[in-house]
Amino acid sequence: MAVIELSIDLGSKYITIYQKGIGLVLCEPAIVIATMSNHKTELREAGYRAQSIMADSLGGARVMTPIKEGVVVDEETAAMMLKYFLKKIIPSSIIPPNIKAMVSICSSSSGSDRRAVEKCCLKAGIKDVTLVEAPLSLLAYTGSIGGLIVDIGGGKTEIAAVTNRGIAAGCSVNIAGDAFNNAIIDRIFSLYGVKVGEFTVENLKQSALSFYADDSSVYSVMGSGKDGSPRSVDVSAVEMQRATLPLMDDILEVIMSVLNQAPPELVAEVKRKGMFLTGGSVHIPGLKEYIECNLDLDVILLRDNENAVAIGGAQFFDNKELLGNMLGIKLR
Repeated sequence: MAVIELSIDLGSKYITIYQKGIGLVLCEPAIVIATMSNHKTELREAGYRAQSIMADSLGGARVMTPIKEGVVVDEETAAMMLKYFLKKIIPSSIIPPNIKAMVSICSSSSGSDRRAVEKCCLKAGIKDVTLVEAPLSLLAYTGSIGGLIVDIGGGKTEIAAVTNRGIAAGCSVNIAGDAFNNAIIDRIFSLYGVKVGEFTVENLKQSALSFYADDSSVYSVMGSGKDGSPRSVDVSAVEMQRATLPLMDDILEVIMSVLNQAPPELVAEVKRKGMFLTGGSVHIPGLKEYIECNLDLDVILLRDNENAVAIGGAQFFDNKELLGNMLGIKLR
């Protein structure tokens, strides 16, 4: 029986899969379009195909996000989504392969959260599941023996002081890309009485938000007024900064709190070398400089940050001893 080893990053926004011996084989949005039939959920599309379907063409179907803020909130749908993705990357055969997976999860996952992930993977056809906290996978990606990892994702920001013996101190907060979006939406509505959609504000954030103090750019967006009629408003970079910087300052406070809890030797290493920054929000212009200025720490941006967790988790297939040391268990 063929053995296939996968490293899976179950993110709130994207599912990323790395296959041993091949490399990155999948990175797709963690959304599905499903219908209900005889009180059972039936998956129609998932990933990019689901994302491409317009809301007005759904008919009786609905868009579902079974993973939110790093937690599986709908086990059945999450399992169907993962099975759908596995079928895309693993050729069908008479004898199904033995699939083993390193699955990177949020470091703040509770016991019930971890069990939900395990059940989801088993239902999807994975025979052997090892759960790994995402900061451990990211440390493996960096190749360092220790460091401060900050991962600003879609639903969560994970902050962890990590060594090759595990997580020395860490915290997850529900402040990340989605919270930035909501803050911008609220700011536009309070200033102009115009409601903009999530898709619009996500594009606005990706193309226009910056943390440079001298950014005087202005961007036009379309939304709906209080009477429901379409309206166009000009939104300045300054207003977006005013909406999001308080959230970023909250993240900085948590970073300092985690660093203050870390062992002195690791703190000294971080102050000498800098902290590692990754996640979907790291592309915001001026973010790196804002953190460096406010924390007086160098910031190292991880290359290929969208895939770093899955790539890092794959390192453990050939180094079970390191992973065992990090998890504090004996691995076969």
